[in-house]
Amino acid sequence: MQNTALSNLKVLDFTTLLPGPLATMYLADMGADVLRVTAPNKTDLVDHYGVIDEEKKLSATALWLGRNKKTITLNLKKEKSVTAVKKLIMEYNIVIEQFRPGVMEKLGLSYEVLNKINPKLIYCSMTGYGQTGDNKLKAGHDINYLAKSGILSLSGSEENGPQMLNIQLADVAGGSLHSIIGILAAVNYRNMTGKGQYIDISMMDCIIPFNTFEGSDYLYSKNLSKRQNTVFNGSGVYDIYKTKDGKYLTVGSLEPKFFEQFVNAIEIPDLLKKGPDFRSDEIKNTVKEKIAGKNLYDWMKIFDQLDCCVEKVMDFEEVFEKDTHNKQRQITVEVPNGENTVRQMSMPIKFSETKPIYRFAGKKVGSDNQDILSKIGMNEEDILEVTN
Repeated sequence: MQNTALSNLKVLDFTTLLPGPLATMYLADMGADVLRVTAPNKTDLVDHYGVIDEEKKLSATALWLGRNKKTITLNLKKEKSVTAVKKLIMEYNIVIEQFRPGVMEKLGLSYEVLNKINPKLIYCSMTGYGQTGDNKLKAGHDINYLAKSGILSLSGSEENGPQMLNIQLADVAGGSLHSIIGILAAVNYRNMTGKGQYIDISMMDCIIPFNTFEGSDYLYSKNLSKRQNTVFNGSGVYDIYKTKDGKYLTVGSLEPKFFEQFVNAIEIPDLLKKGPDFRSDEIKNTVKEKIAGKNLYDWMKIFDQLDCCVEKVMDFEEVFEKDTHNKQRQITVEVPNGENTVRQMSMPIKFSETKPIYRFAGKKVGSDNQDILSKIGMNEEDILEVTN
């Protein structure tokens, strides 16, 4: 394998759904040898959600999240499977798992057990609420973490309340990315000291700091912010506006030089006296009415000539097919998928030396059973036993 940013790392992946698999996909894109371990005959929601690849019978999302990863099945309730894992961690000395607290311990695969076998082991547990606290065993999904973190308390509008997001913010920004940060920090520590360590990632813990300005203000002053009463949630110019043809324009014209260009473009120069955080329903309605007076195309002919943080809301066809900047940034890539290729979202980090690698799209679960398990001394009979 070519030298890449992480080509010296080997990761044993016990994750499902989105947060863990996205984290390990990025690690694999950067060159890590990722071996995903899944239970035989257990359905992962992601594998069958959305458009299905006819040859592999996997969803387009599963082909993406499984990119560059080897895959085996192990029935972890069988002793021989547990023994196999204990052998694998001598080589795959980074573990990431996404079970509820206590599950890996019941299986005999806790950090405490595996650390005694390999003291250099880095072991990352990703859960919704963490390994401690009253909610540690509670089920949850992205929307629940957004609710309990305070983020939804300021989203949306006074009239309609909290608004749904079509992204998994806590899963990805909270779970996936913080797991990568934690693992790579632990790798650096291991490089300095020779010691592994345990990493406890709570998706809710990780998104609480996303409350940025309002969260830090509250901790300092105990003042509670409300919907549509801060500069970033609709009290002023910073907002999403509907155009005459039912499309949408985003306005982020906060700094004076941007705000001046914006108010001149919409021909309300008197707004300059109020500033971008005007906190007035009357003024806000005036801005809304003004933007609603033109079609999106006509507005963009104006704003494309300016530099004032105004952009249209684009659909996927515009994002992936029409936007020239995105094409220049190579946001998609063709990845080998059997005899063909599949178009996928690329690894977003740009390296000058260690380019990401795209060896293959996601495989059928268990595709590497024979190759991996035979290398740790299992015969045909043992392999058949532990993978079913």
